[in-house]
Order: sequence, then C-alpha cells, then structure tokens
Amino acid sequence: MNRFTRVLFSILLCSLIIAVPSIWAMWIEDGVPVCMATDFQVDTQITSDGAGGSIITWADRRSGEYDIYAQRIDASGTALWTTDGVLLCTDFGEDEEAPRITSDGAGGAIVVWQDYRSGTSWDVYAQRIDSAGTVLWDEYGIEVCTVSLDQDQPRIVSDDAGGAIIVW
Repeated sequence: MNRFTRVLFSILLCSLIIAVPSIWAMWIEDGVPVCMATDFQVDTQITSDGAGGSIITWADRRSGEYDIYAQRIDASGTALWTTDGVLLCTDFGEDEEAPRITSDGAGGAIVVWQDYRSGTSWDVYAQRIDSAGTVLWDEYGIEVCTVSLDQDQPRIVSDDAGGAIIVW
C-alpha cells in the first residue's frame, strides 16, 4: 500500500468514525482482546468475514518460535473461535512469519505466510479456515512455492471465486 493510499484510507476511516458514533457503543472502551497469550503477537492482518465481523491473523511466539494464528470477531466484538486464536499450521519448530489474509467469500479466509520449516530458506505456504474456525487444508498448510532460495513477503488477494491470487 503506497503512502497516498494509506493517507486516503486514514481519512476515510476517521470520517466514518466521526459520522457513525454508534459504532463505539458496541465495543468496550479500550478495545476487544483478540489474543491474550504470553510472549509476542506481531504482524496482524485483517479481512471482513462478510457478516459484519472480521477475521484477524498474526504471527505468535507463544511456543518459542513464530506460528500463525487466526481469530474471528463478530460485529459486537465477541471472539467466535478458540480462546487466543486457531493455530493455522502445526508447528515444525521453525518460524512461520509475515501472514497475509483475504476473505474466501464464504465467511472464512485464506492466509498465506513465509515459512522456514526447511531450515535452509523461506518458502510460501497457505491455509484456508472456514467461518467456524476449522482448518480446511492440510494441517501443515499447503505449499505455494518451495523452490530453492528464499520466497518471502507473500501478498494475497481474493480471486472472487473462493480462491486467491498469491505473489511473493
């Protein structure tokens, strides 16, 4: 996202907040906790769930290495999935980082990340999660690109047909 787009987005968001003060009445004053696990939660990303809520993903270091988690929040600010989020990839003892997310158009999401499970280079993996918080693809995520050398900093957009377009 370039600087102009970020500034425009900020202006639109502020306008929405000013124009619709009733939004604030639905949430607690200091925000809604998405994850209260120990250690670090970083690199949060968010997408619409298509039902007035959101699905949030992040890299989480509660196990000692970074893993990818997700949580769905409804329009009233209630977490709908497992406390502190759903693990999107069974841990390999190596870092999974830089998650990005897009809606799957069916109440769930597709998340992509860079993964160091090979121990020699970053690769790109993805996972789909449904509206109930069930991981739909392989428990380890699916390979997007695992050729030699690094594949990192993935980006994702919906293909508007239940899938996604992923670049890195």
